[in-house]
Amino acid sequence: KIQSITLCCVCGFSSFFIQPLFRDDGFIMLLSQFQEPCHFMMASLEDYKNDPSKTQPVLTFSVFNDLAERLDLSMVRCDVISKVVEDAEGVKILDQILNSYAIEQDFHAVHTFNHEPGSFDVDDYIAQRSRMWKEQDLK
Repeated sequence: KIQSITLCCVCGFSSFFIQPLFRDDGFIMLLSQFQEPCHFMMASLEDYKNDPSKTQPVLTFSVFNDLAERLDLSMVRCDVISKVVEDAEGVKILDQILNSYAIEQDFHAVHTFNHEPGSFDVDDYIAQRSRMWKEQDLK
């Protein structure tokens, strides 16, 4: 309950983040953008760099925490919009982004990315995410 409410609160202060989508031959970097009340849109970072106003999401998800305080229940809806992302990959991406905001240790990277971008080590972040991605494959 507290986690989903806190998640939606902190996202507003750090509304952008990146998530590599790993493939056998490398990765595609996705950009996550948070919008109130608790919605995330993910698009190709390259598309966003080329023209933010024309970028189409490849995946969206929303956190519904209306019942969090009363029933200790939150729901998440994830929609894979583009064939760029397979359903199983969408679940992994969802888990990793939610954990990035919800787990204090992981949130440090989100905060740094948004508020101290010069200190954000992209290569180290990609290496960490690659290990996490592979661990999820083993489960």
